[in-house]
Amino acid sequence: MAIFGNIEIESVVQVGDRTRINCAKSFISKDEELITLVRIKPEATESFIQVSGSPLLNRDFYLDWEYATSGTKTITLEITTDGAPQEFTKTMTVISVADDCLYSNDSDLTAIEPDILKWIPTGRNSFLNVHRAAQKLILDWLDSIRIWRKDGSKLQKQDLKLTDDLKQVSIYTTLELIFMGISNKTDDVFLAKAREYRSKAVDVKSRGRIQADFNANGTLDQREDVDMKSFVMVRR
Repeated sequence: MAIFGNIEIESVVQVGDRTRINCAKSFISKDEELITLVRIKPEATESFIQVSGSPLLNRDFYLDWEYATSGTKTITLEITTDGAPQEFTKTMTVISVADDCLYSNDSDLTAIEPDILKWIPTGRNSFLNVHRAAQKLILDWLDSIRIWRKDGSKLQKQDLKLTDDLKQVSIYTTLELIFMGISNKTDDVFLAKAREYRSKAVDVKSRGRIQADFNANGTLDQREDVDMKSFVMVRR
């Protein structure tokens, strides 16, 4: 007899951004009594919230939430059958807007694609997670072309100055990721848009300039920049 609680969450979420705590993949072994109650506590300072209804359906085992403060949040899932409830936990990192240090936001996207927000997935109210993924790709790209801190370490997100060039690369990369996620065929309009924005991002990368705190002293000094025209760009 066994109860298996499964908590699916984002690893990082920004303060005030809607996120879904999804426990729909929780289950019991065949010799366990039927589930009678499922509750979720989004963090230690909150109370349990019942997410199971009547009829009891796994698809209802979720909780949408927004965190008001940053920090590590412990999420608790409670499942009851015929005995004492069993608890399962998982942690999520919640960060402030300043610490997230994203290079673009949703208003930048709607300036180019006015209807883009209608594609926000269920359980979210923004594309901040995709902007964050684009940020990681930008930092990985700089690492791949050997643009590092003076000590040879990888540039961190807070090292880069938010120039127009960097913002454009972030916007186009974010749009590429969004349309790639929507696309479900090899020749649909969404894939075409993804390829279009990928090309735009590559163009900006090849002609732009990167300004960063290369000596990691916390300030942007004179001549702390790199002209990307001096690098050979490789299309993905």
